[in-house]
Amino acid sequence: MDITWHGNTCFTVKGKNATVTLNPDKDAGKLKGELVLSSIKDTAEVEGAKKVFNWPGEYEASDVPIVGLQAWTKSKSKEEEEGQEGNSTLIFYFEVDGMRICHLGELGHVLTAEMVNDIGDVDILLIKSGSESNLSTKKAAEVVEEIDPRVLIPMGDGNFEEIIKELGISNVEAEEKFSIKSSSELPDDRREYVILKKV
Repeated sequence: MDITWHGNTCFTVKGKNATVTLNPDKDAGKLKGELVLSSIKDTAEVEGAKKVFNWPGEYEASDVPIVGLQAWTKSKSKEEEEGQEGNSTLIFYFEVDGMRICHLGELGHVLTAEMVNDIGDVDILLIKSGSESNLSTKKAAEVVEEIDPRVLIPMGDGNFEEIIKELGISNVEAEEKFSIKSSSELPDDRREYVILKKV
């Protein structure tokens, strides 16, 4: 499986039997994939896309189990107080090549115990951080600890120094893509931190 980052919250996850494109935005350039998972409104066209999932629920397509969970771009209680709509986002949890991946979309709040339970075990977590994120660095680190993934890949504006520092990590070299052959290669007793270059 290969994970490639195209900037902001857009990724391509290429497995043996299916390619999943996440949040294909218009700045990402030409994208290919059978399945599209999107928590953004202006979804760019993806070459070869057979199905687009942009709402909550449980699905399966091309042997990829997918769960979409409703979340918010800011604190839910704050949203209710102000009576504003349109502040929702989607968390996608799916499995490719036996590895469980979670993409947190434009999340803007720490997770409830119920959400953490719904998400369950996560091998690879994609979380937005940096100046354009709805989460402060401290809250992003809290969400990471709540989910406790085996691999963490930040997304967003490309400035990931703060989140890495908040998590007590240093000297992470940026890579072109994250490649892994099977879940047995994932770390068991530690967390791996991966920073990807925009491709």
